[in-house]
Amino acid sequence: MNELLKRSIFGLLYVLIVIFALQSFEGAGFLFLVFMLIGLSEFSKLTNLHFSTILLPSIFVFLAFFLFYYENGIIDLKLIQITLAFVLITLFVPLIFFIFDKISKDMLGNFYLAMVYLALPFSLAMGIPLKLLLAVFVIIWASDTFAYLTGKYFGKHKLAEKISPKKTIEGFVGGLVGSLIVGFAYYKYIGIGVELSVGMFIFLTVIIVIAGTLGDLLESRFKRLAGVKDSGTLIPGHGGVLDRLDSFILAVPFVFIFLLLI
Repeated sequence: MNELLKRSIFGLLYVLIVIFALQSFEGAGFLFLVFMLIGLSEFSKLTNLHFSTILLPSIFVFLAFFLFYYENGIIDLKLIQITLAFVLITLFVPLIFFIFDKISKDMLGNFYLAMVYLALPFSLAMGIPLKLLLAVFVIIWASDTFAYLTGKYFGKHKLAEKISPKKTIEGFVGGLVGSLIVGFAYYKYIGIGVELSVGMFIFLTVIIVIAGTLGDLLESRFKRLAGVKDSGTLIPGHGGVLDRLDSFILAVPFVFIFLLLI
């Protein structure tokens, strides 16, 4: 099969799965749990972290967020306090294992890295309204598409050459402009599930694009350190889950914090 055709088919399938899953809180929960587990498996291989070490703590944190936000699926200060208590308990347990020399210092560091990089973002996503979550995906997809096209035809100045040689400043600007246009259309005709002025949503869109770009670069950095091209092979023509969700993973915590502050 032609590489471009393969990328297009599986890319479209991925988009449809995301859109379908985000029609309900349960669907979103199942999708993000699957994404998190596969992402953790891929990340474990990149960092030589034992998957079994991170599996149960990650599921515990995710289920805590899922169950506490099950009723309304939206940020609430009291729920945040309760879920943070569960998260802190989970984060302190490995220190006890470290005290008794059950895990190494490197493994302890990779454990916390996996929790912050993967388990928490997917868990925090459960506290964001579904329409806004889909908006985050749409903004990131628009940013990636416009960044690719702009970079391909007009890109001259490298954004982070040592980490991702193909990314350019022109591509980033093109992606930002494209995402603002697409994001505004989404805001106006579909809605985002929360009350935000146009100006605040535009500001949030800029945050998502910047955080998404940093997430892309961060995952590229992990892959370079591991000496691999893709994080996995789950999605033909696209790589692994981390390759597809690197921008989303870093954007979600910023969206969560943004909603919390306003």
